[in-house]
Amino acid sequence: MINKKTITANLAVLMTIIFWGVSASSNKIALREVPPATLALIRFTIASFILGILNLCMNKEVKVSKKDQLPMVLGGIIGVTFYFIFENYGLTLISAANATILLAAIPIVTLLVESIYYKKGTSMQMWIGSALSMAGVLLVLGNSFNVNGSYQVIIGCLLMIGAALCWVFYSMINKHFEGRYPTVYLTFFQNAWGAACLIPFALLERGSWGHISPLSWINILYLALICSALGFFLYLYGLRHLSPSQANVYINLMPFVGVLSAYLILKESLYPLQIIGGIIIICGIIVVNYQPKMSPVMPEIEQVKS
Repeated sequence: MINKKTITANLAVLMTIIFWGVSASSNKIALREVPPATLALIRFTIASFILGILNLCMNKEVKVSKKDQLPMVLGGIIGVTFYFIFENYGLTLISAANATILLAAIPIVTLLVESIYYKKGTSMQMWIGSALSMAGVLLVLGNSFNVNGSYQVIIGCLLMIGAALCWVFYSMINKHFEGRYPTVYLTFFQNAWGAACLIPFALLERGSWGHISPLSWINILYLALICSALGFFLYLYGLRHLSPSQANVYINLMPFVGVLSAYLILKESLYPLQIIGGIIIICGIIVVNYQPKMSPVMPEIEQVKS
């Protein structure tokens, strides 16, 4: 019998990736007027405020156990502060296509880290699925990917690699909390800590602060409410019932979603090779997540309540 929680988890991660795929253009638009760290701070401050209200209404009695406090804070710092410092600054130095290619390494790196951390072999099914999805990414981006040896591009690539590594470790850290805390609580706690630790980086940019247009504010609100508040909530929910490698393979759908949304919204070109690439990415995701018995990766653990 098909496990409903596993299906819901996959749908949650899929919705997250759709939101994040569309967000690429929003990020680029906002970065025209708002410095990278400042943009991240505004985005996660708004998201934390909304999540904080929801958390007060839903989880008044929930508290973090002492042994979980440091890992939970680290999750927020790694997955919010450092990830978005690396990504936003990286996007100012290299093209979105180059950045996406580098982020497409996340599923492969996740498999490697999982195999080392859990000291167990990774199935051929996982490797084939991840390789398929990355091949699809290359087809989707096609000629838009380019490499040159300029100093800025090298730094930009290194920053995006840093972002990819941050997301892998963020996923691994949060797998530790599986089922022990309500998802809204976990999302709020880590978003809030991530936003707080962005303050020093944003202050370093105060010389670049200026007027923010209504168009930028619309994109910032989309990033904050949909991509951060709702997106992180859905991703962490999915991670409760999937392994990090199963969840992260969906990241390879982001460039295809970006290309497709540009075609539908901005009327940009969509080529047959890109459609084929999207189909290959989806096939890779199916291969990675296919479970004959459709059983959860790990048993649920009761929520911690005071």
